[in-house]
Amino acid sequence: MIERYFRPGVRFLWNKPPDNNGNVGGAIVPSAGVATPLTYDGLDGHSAAVDPLLLLSNASHVLGIAKGANVPYAWLDYAPGRTAQLPIAGADILTGYMSGCLIARGTAGGVMSAFHLGTIDSRPEVNRTVKEVFSDALPPDVTGFFPNRAWTAGELALIQGRLGGTAGAASIIGLITATGAFYAVALFQIQEPRPGGVGGVTFTNPAGLRYWCVGGIKPVPALNRIRVRGEVLH
Repeated sequence: MIERYFRPGVRFLWNKPPDNNGNVGGAIVPSAGVATPLTYDGLDGHSAAVDPLLLLSNASHVLGIAKGANVPYAWLDYAPGRTAQLPIAGADILTGYMSGCLIARGTAGGVMSAFHLGTIDSRPEVNRTVKEVFSDALPPDVTGFFPNRAWTAGELALIQGRLGGTAGAASIIGLITATGAFYAVALFQIQEPRPGGVGGVTFTNPAGLRYWCVGGIKPVPALNRIRVRGEVLH
């Protein structure tokens, strides 16, 4: 399971799959996004942000992955104004970015699936429709979680400071493992210094690839059906 790769200080080259934009009628739609390469790129150069165990040992040995290898995963869309559904077929699932959406897991049409309720921060009327449609189809075995609630602003600011000012604001990613465990991953986009710009230095991403550092990962207790239903009816 891929949660073992998301230790603090691990770096990845990754472009997040695009959002699944479309109408905002609240329907439950198939997730159509394709997972993009998530490539292990070693450890970040800011030792204060790195899991000490990775500094004391061979990081590739601890993680069980070689530098340059791709981490396998399936991608669950964020479909603003709709709920994206992805059958769980033995792969760990990533989804995001997370600001306040509910991520759920349950059986629909006889298939265990993951769901990303595509609420929009600035559209409460759309959010009501999204939640009402999902509530009407609520799986009997549904569980869920809110990845963004796992991290406080203070925690993320502390990690950002350890990265020496070369990181943007944290992006939170939801992880649903193939066995049904929930995690919230904090990622920071790192930029490398290059000559030029104000003060003689500018920052850029190498080779046109997104350069990310794991800030941390947290397991998140699952909300049961009663609590999920309460959230979508709220």
